[in-house]
Amino acid sequence: MLRIFLELKFFFKNILLILDFIKYKNKYNIQYDMAGLLDIKKIITQRTTDQKDVPKHVIVNLYPCEEFKKVISLADDLMQLQINKNIPILTLSLGNEENIDQKILFNYIEKLSNWINEKKIKFTVIGKWYELEGRLVEELKKLNTQSSEFDHFFLNLCINYNPKQEIADACRVIIRKIIQDKSDIDSISPELIKENIYSSFLIPPEIVIEPSLEFSGTFLWDSKGSKIINLNKPLSDISIQDIEKKL
Repeated sequence: MLRIFLELKFFFKNILLILDFIKYKNKYNIQYDMAGLLDIKKIITQRTTDQKDVPKHVIVNLYPCEEFKKVISLADDLMQLQINKNIPILTLSLGNEENIDQKILFNYIEKLSNWINEKKIKFTVIGKWYELEGRLVEELKKLNTQSSEFDHFFLNLCINYNPKQEIADACRVIIRKIIQDKSDIDSISPELIKENIYSSFLIPPEIVIEPSLEFSGTFLWDSKGSKIINLNKPLSDISIQDIEKKL
């Protein structure tokens, strides 16, 4: 009897987690659509056919760092580098809530918004960013919305992102569909999980740049085959030249 009770408790706990994830996904208009993956592939193929040496998707992890102003400064330089090098997709991971100075990030939004509009960049926030302060969440949501039709470049900001949680959330969504008879357990495949992760609309990264010797796991599901570059320096000592040399 105790075993049945524990199994039921675990089952309903996961149902609540699924509903919570869906609620936030709908509330903040988070779109994870496999169709978007095909669109981005087509756009990138058309633009980079004559640029064989240009990586199509680069991830740079910008944490941990005691000075968040340094993180923002480096992010600024990386966004300029994306344009200069014609890198279609740039993903910047800022770490968890404890790694982020929300006031500094909020004050940076206006400059980021101007840059996105000027360069026609599709901007997406990935992770549990909706758990940040309300005013910051609203500004990030606006950036998501206002850039939805842009396709010259793609800029992703990972905030409160956990790679294992991304895969767990995808599994929860699939389980929910199975429970509702909208899917079948035999249909579970790597492709189905890809369709339900936060980064479903993105092509896999070609290069992942880490400040330390550790792999942070950003876009863990898609990282097989990616080139992992460890700069082996504190982020505070890393310059844009250090990163540019690796590209």
